[in-house]
Amino acid sequence: WSDKDTFALLDFIDSHKATAGDGLNFKAPFWNACAASPMLANPEKGGPKTPKSCKEKWKRVRDTYTVVDHLSRSSGFAYSLKSGADIGVANENSWDGYVKVHKDAAPYKNKGWLFYDRMSALIPSKCKGLN
Repeated sequence: WSDKDTFALLDFIDSHKATAGDGLNFKAPFWNACAASPMLANPEKGGPKTPKSCKEKWKRVRDTYTVVDHLSRSSGFAYSLKSGADIGVANENSWDGYVKVHKDAAPYKNKGWLFYDRMSALIPSKCKGLN
């Protein structure tokens, strides 16, 4: 999947999110239509996307969003698209502790995730209150 193909998937999901169930979960006919959409039937990279590959990619993107969103809301880190958690000497120890618990966050130590803003617009915030 190229970045362009992933953005095409997210655009298709955004334009059809009203048909989704809770948590932006879609039924089989949606994934059939998604794979048949012009941008995914003729992708920039690889062969035409299948309903299964579209669904699996969506799951991976959602899972990554959860990791990056948690990181962006964690105290002590200033997440950015350009620099990720922007870890330097001053906060290396905090990062090491964080990554021991949140191993999937490791790739975002000093590198952002291209799809974060797009996913933030698609998925409602899961901010937790103080209660």
